[in-house]
Amino acid sequence: MDQWLGVCFVVSTLPVSILSMIPVTSQFTSPPPTAWQQLKTDFQFSNLITSIPAGLITGIVGVIRAISYATLIFSGTLATFLPTGIGMAVFSTGIISAAVAVTSALPGMIATPLAAPTAILAIMAGEISQELATQVPAADLLATVLAAIAITSMLTGALFIGLAIFELGERIRFVPYPVIGGFMAGTGWLLVQGFVQITIGAWPGWAKFGSLFTEDQLLLWVPGFAFGLILLGITRKFKQSWVLSVTLLGCAAVFYWGLWLTGTSLTSAREMGLLLGPFPESSSGLWQPLTPDIFSKVHWLALAHQTSSMITIALVCLLSILLSNSSIELVAGQDLNLSRELKAVGISNVLSGLGGGMVGTQAMPSTLLVYDMGAPQYWTGVFSALPAFVVLALGSTFLSYLPQAVLGCLILYLGLLLLQKWIYEAYFTLPFADYLSIWVTLVVIDRVGFLQGMIVGFLLNALLFMYQYSQVDIAKQVVSGSRIHSNVGRDEAQMNWLAEQGEQIYVLELQGFLFFGTANYLLNKVRDRALSTFESKENTPAQLPLRYVLIDFRQVTGLDSSAVLTFSKILKLARRHKFHLVLTNLNPEFEAQLQRGQGLEIPSKDCQRFLDIDRGLEWCEQQILLNRNSDPSSADKLTEQLTQLFITPEQAQQFSTYLEPCSVPSCHYIFRRGEKVKDLYFVESGQVSVLLDMPDGSTKRLQTCRQGSVLGEMRFFGQVPLSTLVVTDSPSQLYRLSLDAFERMKTQDAALAQALQSYIVRLLCNSLIRREEQLRVIQ
Repeated sequence: MDQWLGVCFVVSTLPVSILSMIPVTSQFTSPPPTAWQQLKTDFQFSNLITSIPAGLITGIVGVIRAISYATLIFSGTLATFLPTGIGMAVFSTGIISAAVAVTSALPGMIATPLAAPTAILAIMAGEISQELATQVPAADLLATVLAAIAITSMLTGALFIGLAIFELGERIRFVPYPVIGGFMAGTGWLLVQGFVQITIGAWPGWAKFGSLFTEDQLLLWVPGFAFGLILLGITRKFKQSWVLSVTLLGCAAVFYWGLWLTGTSLTSAREMGLLLGPFPESSSGLWQPLTPDIFSKVHWLALAHQTSSMITIALVCLLSILLSNSSIELVAGQDLNLSRELKAVGISNVLSGLGGGMVGTQAMPSTLLVYDMGAPQYWTGVFSALPAFVVLALGSTFLSYLPQAVLGCLILYLGLLLLQKWIYEAYFTLPFADYLSIWVTLVVIDRVGFLQGMIVGFLLNALLFMYQYSQVDIAKQVVSGSRIHSNVGRDEAQMNWLAEQGEQIYVLELQGFLFFGTANYLLNKVRDRALSTFESKENTPAQLPLRYVLIDFRQVTGLDSSAVLTFSKILKLARRHKFHLVLTNLNPEFEAQLQRGQGLEIPSKDCQRFLDIDRGLEWCEQQILLNRNSDPSSADKLTEQLTQLFITPEQAQQFSTYLEPCSVPSCHYIFRRGEKVKDLYFVESGQVSVLLDMPDGSTKRLQTCRQGSVLGEMRFFGQVPLSTLVVTDSPSQLYRLSLDAFERMKTQDAALAQALQSYIVRLLCNSLIRREEQLRVIQ
């Protein structure tokens, strides 16, 4: 009778073990400052009536999964220590749940041991067993395995606490998606292997894979495999929450129905390996805390051999937190401080390790279940720890009624879900390179090890990134001086000359990070232009020799030593082919890097540096204008300039009577932001810059005006100007036309006023055309 009561207990508790896997989409308010304060606030009947059942359900889920994990770790040679392993896993579930519940910033956060680190713990325990099983007493073997599990937990907790103390949580949030995929796929495959290990005692390996199909072995693993496939198939077809629990209940019922049909007693089933056990009647066979006596039996050399596995488990737990934290944020409707959550999980792992327990992290499915049940309170996490401690107090009698097939199918189900998502579904959603990276990571994990697989995954993705980034054109724009000009106002003759000779200027606007994968592309661009032939080909105009290479750094985010060396090579190329290297928008950090790299001197005879691309173009254009064969002299007097611009000599004399001469020094502000000045200025000599204030406090030059230019046309006609400042660059001679003088002109000489207005319209149209050309070049 007691046996079947145990069966009823098992059947009644198993269905909830999968409920925690169902995703939900609820949102709740932000948590209060501290968990301890909230525990006092939440201790009310209205809150407890929801937190108690939610906590107990998630707690029972955690206990049953802990038993499955213990079965995975303590299998094969370690199967005789399964009661102790179950006690260790159940204790870990209880202490981690309680500790995270009172330290997390999120009410209702559930944390337990998870499948991915457990799969690696199983590998580590198996390797220790393989190394020591035939050499040391059983007690020493158990002590070494328990110490390895506990030390791993404490090291993982210390890592998390260290990251939290230095507030590095936000800096490690981002992991390449293919690496996550490879990690998940590798975990899925290890869980599938773990299912085989649970049901038949050991993974036979590929060399002896055929041994799984003998009659004795088929009887052990086929029921659990069938249950796992049924569970996977039904949950894919039906999405309701109750389907999982009913299916699992049916699997347990089918198992015991099969025993009844075949006339197999529970004792016989246990002897055949179909049930767990036998276990001791008292609770003394469960959790064993770490004691000095246990440490005296530890074989530390065997423990040292598992250093890589311990590091892998810590990294896997960290990756699990990164993944689960983002999903929980979406459901909870609030941002979580990752450093605080790392601290909470770190403390729980240290406590678990001190008690001889295994690692654990945020249990995203169970946390989502809590929110789905409307119980986002801190007491929910506290109550979720109670079932674990109740099991430890009651002992292990009921455990002997747990079917190996049902426990194994939980592990198989988790593994198949991961493989389905990251091997099958990923094929249709990911680029081929990313999908191949997942497969490579999976194969390395299977053939070599988990840590090696993760390292290979990161390296492979780094190589893929560098290759793909090296294919990106780092030169956002590659144009010549005939298509792009500075904002310096020039007369028609000068503009025509620059249009003819502009091919001598080669402009490259760089973007992104310059490293060894892209730096050589830049060198090839400049070398190809320097070596281009000057002779005319059929139907092709002759290309002028290269005289100026302007490289703009405005959108460059960084450069490595290879890029610095590339610029040194470009400078040597400039000296060989007699062209000037012009660098613009070069910040002090980049300039210092270039100065240190291979003796690049800035500025120097062959290398010039300017604040922005506009001033760099101005210098190049000025050098070309100085070398003109014919340089028609510009008009010196304003009347001559006005005659060239828009009126006759007679009108120019009359026009000058309305003007007021103004001699201004260098750095004199003609217009400022906010000033309501409606005067029109004509530049007879000197140089004036039209500037725009930038948000960072700097200024951008919109135009440089010289003799014959007009200033303030937008203000003069009552419109908001593009510029915010107009300032003289050198002592200048200006002539001012006031609004009152213009009104007199319209009354006294309407033709003259009309000529001025027509000229201003042409001036604005030409300005718009110039801006349009600049935009077209940029695009």
